[in-house]
Amino acid sequence: MHLLVNVMNEKSWVQLRDYRATRTIFILPCNAAACVGNYFRAEVYSKRGWNTWREADAKLRDLREKGRVGFAAVDSSTLDTDPSDPRGAIVLETEMRRASNPTGEDWGAPSWRWFRPTKSGQWKNLDDLTDALVKGVRRVDGMGIENVFALINPRAYFLALAAAVNECGLLKKWILFRMPAHPRHLISAVREVVPMIRAITVGEGKLNGGIYHIPSLYPVLKSEEAAYRHKLPKRWEAYGILPKYNEVKKTWASTKCPREGDENG
Repeated sequence: MHLLVNVMNEKSWVQLRDYRATRTIFILPCNAAACVGNYFRAEVYSKRGWNTWREADAKLRDLREKGRVGFAAVDSSTLDTDPSDPRGAIVLETEMRRASNPTGEDWGAPSWRWFRPTKSGQWKNLDDLTDALVKGVRRVDGMGIENVFALINPRAYFLALAAAVNECGLLKKWILFRMPAHPRHLISAVREVVPMIRAITVGEGKLNGGIYHIPSLYPVLKSEEAAYRHKLPKRWEAYGILPKYNEVKKTWASTKCPREGDENG
């Protein structure tokens, strides 16, 4: 197992070179540093703590240093850089250069307006992203890694990933966490789910595959969803439906894993 320990401005992060020792893949959102081919270098974020990749790395540092937890990103910029790439729209941390912009400019946030239907009612961009994620999901599944978790905030990314995972027959195996789209909630979401990821990776927890809504962020998610006016087509419809809050809390409480503050290290 090979890894890099990168140091910049007195902050460091671990970057895996391979996945030979990896038991868990944690799929995170891409960020503005995709354009320079390194999601860990999101200095463009002006608000402290918005680099989700570094937050997750810091919380899982001991397992990262052992190569037990690898990162990946859902990144629609791959549809611009090489739409025919068989690796699809999931970018592993070992290949972040795939997302680089030759101009060096930020690709821009994956706003819902880029994926909502055209005036003719076609959902081409969301279809294209979902198709690319089907390729990415199949590739990750083929790596033979035991656990796959995803915490994705952009609405289009989540809907496309959930549909892709289901179409690949993996929705009862992969664990998808649902959270609001606004990035201000990313750090708190990471802190909610990392103890579960840690416990399951070291064999001290169990969680069935499926979609898990984070109860503390559910009211914000519900408020966001109420603002969308387009009815989702069948391919994504089921993943836009929110359960009742009591169901969210019951499902979350039924998991056999620690919560924030319970993890070691």
